[in-house]
Amino acid sequence: MLLVRFVWSKVTVLLLTIWFWTYWIPYYVILKDSIYNTRVSDFFIFYKVGALWAAHANPYISLSRFIYPPASLPFFGVFALFNFEVAAQLWTLTYLSLFVAALLALAIAVKGERRLILVSIAVLLLLTSYPLLIVMQLSQIDLLIASLTILSLVMERMKHKVASAALLSVGVLLKGSAVFLLIYFVIFRRDKRFLGYFLVSMLAIVGASLLVVPVQLYWYWVVSVAPTMYSVFDWPESQSLVHLFWLAGFGKAALQFVSLSGIGLFTLFSFYAGQNRWKNNLRGNTICADAMFLLNGLIILLLSPFSLIYSYVWVILPLALFLSSLLVEDVKLAYLALVGFASCFLNSSLGISVLSFLIYPMTLPTFLIGNLMMILSIIPICLRPNVILRHSKSS
Repeated sequence: MLLVRFVWSKVTVLLLTIWFWTYWIPYYVILKDSIYNTRVSDFFIFYKVGALWAAHANPYISLSRFIYPPASLPFFGVFALFNFEVAAQLWTLTYLSLFVAALLALAIAVKGERRLILVSIAVLLLLTSYPLLIVMQLSQIDLLIASLTILSLVMERMKHKVASAALLSVGVLLKGSAVFLLIYFVIFRRDKRFLGYFLVSMLAIVGASLLVVPVQLYWYWVVSVAPTMYSVFDWPESQSLVHLFWLAGFGKAALQFVSLSGIGLFTLFSFYAGQNRWKNNLRGNTICADAMFLLNGLIILLLSPFSLIYSYVWVILPLALFLSSLLVEDVKLAYLALVGFASCFLNSSLGISVLSFLIYPMTLPTFLIGNLMMILSIIPICLRPNVILRHSKSS
């Protein structure tokens, strides 16, 4: 058995090395140039925002594209202390280091045979992630937010709920959309205390930020910026279901209704799934929780006003966690194949290549297709988990 594991590990390392050489190396020069190119680097916006805040200016007036909460300004201001090239390197090091920390924490949280499986799948998804390439090309913040949410999940599972809520609140104050993960932590987990810890953490961080962030900026953000965050539906690269409704001619009010009512329906589904999560026959019931955490993120991406490709970088670690749960269960091979196929569309450029071959020019949103496939794959786990098992186990 040990020999089999040793050989399997060597084969895995060899395959990952070959993939790294053939997939990532060709992009290295492109990524390196993009990070320092102020015309394409979104980090340049964050850098300017930090400089404007340090100069006591209102960044929301000077840069209309900046919509992040005012509590994020001191964070971006730290990078503005350096020249742009050094700051860009520190920015890349920050979000990659936090991702590695999240992966290691997740590996510590799981036990037994799942640990090696989880790490292997996570590394494979990392090295094949097309959204990650876009994140690094644009120097976006999404990988950092994704890592904070994973660390929050790990802390919650290790019974450190205060730390978990604090990490999630940091993620929300850096990018507001993370707030919808409260559906998992509070509604699905039936944890009112978590909501209390979260609100206290939010108030504490905002209160501390008022020492360096003028209260007028918060007022301006609430009145003039926040209302516009849920009104942009026309990004042509969007991988959101709501964007398809916009293409069909729906108006702004109808699109907002579709998005918010969809979130409401998912909240009700989460409440029901949480009520029944202990009634299934899956070992330790962790697979249901892993599936719901992934599902929560997929719903956010599905119903967002716009979910660009790089936003799907959030999927890497939740998907690795979910797949590692499946691989230690006696699930049907057909179900594994379906999930694996959906994973390719969710994570890599394979879906783009396939549809480019079948439909030219490509008109279908490939990551949205993967999202819908994975959502439809996860729902049976929450409703009737035995349908994915090869042999029914006793309760």
